Amino acid sequence: MNISINLIRDKILIKEYIERGKGLFNDGETEKAFKNFSKAILLNNEYGEAYFVKAKAHLKIYEAYEAEECIKKYLKLVPDDTKGYWQLVDISDLTGDFDKCIYYCEKIIKIDNQNAVAYLKKAEFLSILNDFVKALNFFDKCLKLSPNFYDALCGKAKALFSLHNKKESLEMYSKAIEVDSTKSVAYFGSSKVYMTMGNNINALYFAEKAFDIEPQNEWYKCHYKVLKDMNTGV
Repeated sequence: MNISINLIRDKILIKEYIERGKGLFNDGETEKAFKNFSKAILLNNEYGEAYFVKAKAHLKIYEAYEAEECIKKYLKLVPDDTKGYWQLVDISDLTGDFDKCIYYCEKIIKIDNQNAVAYLKKAEFLSILNDFVKALNFFDKCLKLSPNFYDALCGKAKALFSLHNKKESLEMYSKAIEVDSTKSVAYFGSSKVYMTMGNNINALYFAEKAFDIEPQNEWYKCHYKVLKDMNTGV
C-alpha cells in the first residue's frame, strides 16, 4: 500500500515539475525550467513525457544535440510513438541533415502507413536533395491518401517542373488552385513555369495573383515587378 501511495505521490510531483518547467520556460527562465525538467527525471527516469518536454524546450532554443538525446531516451521508453520521430525530423531539419529527415519519415510511415503528412515530408526532403523521381513517388502516395492536399499538389508540380515536365506541372498547379484559390504558392509556381515557356502574359497574370495574396513577400514583389516591366517595355 505504501509503495502505491509513494508512486502516486511521485507521479503527481513529476507532473508538477514538468508544468512548472513549462511555465518558467515560457517566461524566459530557461535555466530554472531545465532544473525542473531534470528534477522530474530524477524522480523517475522512466517517465517518458519528461524527456519529451525537455527535448521540445531544447529545440526551441536551437540546442539540437541535447534535444536529440532527450528524444532518443523518450523513444526507448515509448518506441512506437510517432510524435517522437516527428521531433527527430524537426531536429534533423534544423541541422540540415536531410538524409536523417527521410530516415525518420520512413520510421513514421512504418508505424502509420496511412499518414499522408509523412509521405509529403519525405517527398519534400527528397526534393531538397534533388531526387525528384523518388519524390514524385511519395507525392503520389500522399495524394492517394489525401487527393486535395494543397501542399502535396504544389510539391508534385514543383518536382515535375524540375524534371522539365512543364505541362504536367501546370496541371498540378491548376488542381491546387481549384483546391484553394486563396493561397499564393500555386499561382507563383504557375508564373515561373509560364515564364520558362516564354509566355510572359500568363506569367504576369499568375505573378500578380500571388503578389495580391502576399504583398509583403519580397520575392513575389520582385518577380511581379520584373514581369510587369518586361510586358510594358519599361
